Amino acid sequence: MSQENVKELTGYITGLTKSPKVMILSFQEQQEQGQQSAMALTLETNRYHELFPAGDPILGLEVVVVLKQTSQKMQIEAIYNPEGDFIAADELPEIGQLNHQLDDSKESDLYAALMVDRQKAIDKIEASSSELERLAQEHDADNETKVASIDYGDPFSDQGGQE
Repeated sequence: MSQENVKELTGYITGLTKSPKVMILSFQEQQEQGQQSAMALTLETNRYHELFPAGDPILGLEVVVVLKQTSQKMQIEAIYNPEGDFIAADELPEIGQLNHQLDDSKESDLYAALMVDRQKAIDKIEASSSELERLAQEHDADNETKVASIDYGDPFSDQGGQE
């Protein structure tokens, strides 16, 4: 059984280094008596997007980093602005579904979803053969009428054209 220890550090994110697999946050901890210490916090890219779903954090803004340490590793659990707005996770039940949809590329295929919706709408249409024939005749009649073309003349010289 492993021992867990949770620690909160208050400080500032001073830099951000991005790579395909990990993100490195340069963090400057603000300690008592005005002392400061710097450290590099690493995150897997997918965890980075969980902690900062709205994009990159604002550099130099005071944040609290919650670290969870087990006997094997230390992991960032959360990063938040202590002066920012607080929204309880249970008030956002759809956030879990959103994360699942972002992870599943098949569900995020908008074109396929639109094609399925279109086919469902077509399947709901109930029309007799006489109604379909009448609609086809109206469609053909509309295509036969020619749109009158308007001659605006030369837009540069303002010459020519018909009203």
